[in-house]
Amino acid sequence: MEHFQAPPIPDSQKKFMSQLAHDFRAAISYVSFYPVNSSFVTQSVQKLHKDFQKILHYVQPLYIHLEDEKIFINDFALSPLDDVLRLFQNRDIHGVEIMKDISLQELTAWLQVITFPFDENIQSFEQNKKTNIRPFNKKTAEPMAEVEELLDISEDSLRGSSTLDSTRTIEPADASGQNHQALLGFVAEAWQFSQIQRRTLGATTEMSHLLETFDQLFNRLLDRMEKSSPDFKNICAWFKNPTGDFLAEGAATSMYPLLEIAVRNGWPSVLFDPATEGLVNDCLTHWGNNNQQDLIEKTVFSLADGLRGNPMERQLALTHLMDARPWVKNAKLVEKVLDQLNALIAAEVYPGTYQSALLLSWDLVEAALDLNIEQPVLTLLATLHFQADDEVTNFPECSSIARHWLYERSTPELIRRLVNCAYKAGKLHHFPLLGEMAGPILLEDFFEASAEQKADSLNLLFEMRESVCSALVEWLAAAEEEKVPSIFPILRRCGLDAPLALQLSSWIAKGSPSLKTDLIGIISELNEPIGALALRSALLDQSEEIAVQAVLVIGKIHFTPAASMLLRTIKLRENYPHTTEAFVAAVCQTLGQLGRPESIIFLEDIAKKKSLLRGKNFSDETRMKAIESLAMIDQPESWRFLHDLQKEDNPALKEILNRLMSSQTRVG
Repeated sequence: MEHFQAPPIPDSQKKFMSQLAHDFRAAISYVSFYPVNSSFVTQSVQKLHKDFQKILHYVQPLYIHLEDEKIFINDFALSPLDDVLRLFQNRDIHGVEIMKDISLQELTAWLQVITFPFDENIQSFEQNKKTNIRPFNKKTAEPMAEVEELLDISEDSLRGSSTLDSTRTIEPADASGQNHQALLGFVAEAWQFSQIQRRTLGATTEMSHLLETFDQLFNRLLDRMEKSSPDFKNICAWFKNPTGDFLAEGAATSMYPLLEIAVRNGWPSVLFDPATEGLVNDCLTHWGNNNQQDLIEKTVFSLADGLRGNPMERQLALTHLMDARPWVKNAKLVEKVLDQLNALIAAEVYPGTYQSALLLSWDLVEAALDLNIEQPVLTLLATLHFQADDEVTNFPECSSIARHWLYERSTPELIRRLVNCAYKAGKLHHFPLLGEMAGPILLEDFFEASAEQKADSLNLLFEMRESVCSALVEWLAAAEEEKVPSIFPILRRCGLDAPLALQLSSWIAKGSPSLKTDLIGIISELNEPIGALALRSALLDQSEEIAVQAVLVIGKIHFTPAASMLLRTIKLRENYPHTTEAFVAAVCQTLGQLGRPESIIFLEDIAKKKSLLRGKNFSDETRMKAIESLAMIDQPESWRFLHDLQKEDNPALKEILNRLMSSQTRVG
C-alpha cells in the first residue's frame, strides 16, 4: 500500500506524541458523554488544543488519517487510539487536515460532530464557511465536498449541541428500526465506558464524584430510552433491577442486541461486568443455536484474553467459558482458551481460581484431542507434573491439588488418550506420573490384545518401562501361575528393575520346575546384572539342576556381588540330599567369570589333589574348572599356586596347566 505523503514529525517531538495520543483519547471520551459546558470537557479539550498547537509550531499542516488499521498524524502512528480509530471507521472518515490557526471552539465542535451517536442529533452547521479542520480523501489528499461539513463555531451553537441536554427529546423510533439501532449502539457504548471508568478510576473524592455524575447521566439516558419506545422497557429494567433480584420474563433476551453490539465493536469490558454473568452465557447459547459463529469467536477470544486480567476478570472469564460452550468444536477457539488456561494455571496464586481453571482445562482436554490440538494438552500435563512435585509452589495447597487432578480426575479412557498423545510427540518419558497411572491400565490392554496389537503395544510399554515394571510387580503379586508366562514378551522388551527382580524371585521359589526354568532362561536372555536378585532363591532350590542353572546365569550376566553369596551357598548345599559335584563345578566356573580375588582361597582348595577344607577329593573335571577360574582371576597369588600345582603327577592337569601358563607368558 502506498503511504500517504505528509510532512514528517520531527524526531525532537516524537516522544511528545504519546502524550498527545493520551490527551486525544481523553478528550474523545469526555466529549462523548458530558455536556459541552462541563468542566471535564473544557479541561480535556483545552489540553488537546495546546498539544496540537505545540506540534503545529514544528510542522504544518497536520494530517490525522487512517493507515493499515492505525491512526497516524502525518508519518507517526499513534498508539493506542482504538476509540478514535473506531470513530473514523464508523463515520467513513479517511482523514482530517488541521491548520495552524485552529481555535479551541473549532476543535470542540469537530470533536462533538464525530462523537455524536447518530446523525439526526447533530447540530446543523453553516455551509461554505472556511474552517481550519477539513476532512479529506486520503487517496487524493483533496477536500471531500460530499462529506465536508464546515463547522459553526459560535458559542451559542456550541452551547446548544450538548448530547445530554435535558430540554431536548428523542423522537420515537421509526418503522425502519434505524433509530432503535443507533440508540442501542449509544447505550452499549455508554455501558462500555462505565465499565472502563469503574475499573480505572481511583477511590479519591474527585473520582468518586465523577462516577456518581456518570451514573446520573446514564440513568437519564435510560429514562429517555424507555420513553422513546416500549421496545426498550425490558432493557431499562435489566439495568435498573438490583443485582440478584428476579427480572421480568424477556428482560435478558432483550439485552442480546446490546451485548451483540459490544462484541462486534470489540468492547470487552462489558463482558467482565459482574451483572452480565448469566447474560453472556445465554447469548453464547443463543448465538450457537442461530449459527452466529463470528459473535461466538469474538466473545470467546475476549474471554480468553480476560484470563490474563485481574482476579475478578479471571473468575468471570472462567465462569462464562465453563457455563456455555457452543465453541468446543472450533479448533482455533479451543487452542486459544487452553493456551491462556495453561498460562493462568502456571502462575495463579488463588486456590479457588486455580481449581476453576483446572476444571475447565480438564473438560477441554478430550475436545482438544478430538481436534488434534495436542501441544496445549502436553503443556497442561507438564505444568501439573511440575506443580505436583515442586516443593516451592504458588500457594501451599498447589501440589496436593495438582496430584488430585492427575490421579482422581483421570478416567482410564482419558489416560489412554493422554499416553498416546505423549507417545506420538516423543515425550512420554517426560511424564512419570502419567506413566504411573497408565501402567496397570496398559498392562491389562496388552493381555487382552491380539497378536498384531501386542507388537505395537510393546513399543509403547518400552517408552514407559519404569512405570511398567512397577505395575508388573503389583500384577505378579496377585497373578496365577499359568498367567505368569504372558509377561515374558514385556520382560524381553522392557527389561527388569530391582523390585521386579525380587518379585520374580518369589515365583522362582514357589513355581513349578518348568516355570522356574523358563524364568531363569528369561533372566539369562535379558543379560542384565540386576536379574541376579531373582536368582537367589534358585540357589537353594531342592533341585540341583535348577540351582546349577541359576549359578551359571549369574556368571553369564556378571553380577559380581554374588561371589560371597555363592561361597555361602556351597556350605548350605553340602547337607542337601542327592548333592553332586555339579553345583560345585558350576560355582567354580562362575567365580572365575566374576573375577573376585576373595574367591581364590576357595578355588585353590578345590583345585588341590585333596581338599583340606572339605576333607575329600574332587574329580578332575571339577578341579579343572577351579584351575581355569584361578587363571581367569589373574592374580599373582593364583599364578604361584598354579605353578606349584605343575609338580603333581597328573597328565590331564599338566596339559591344561601348561596351556594356561604359556598363555599367561604370552600375555605378560
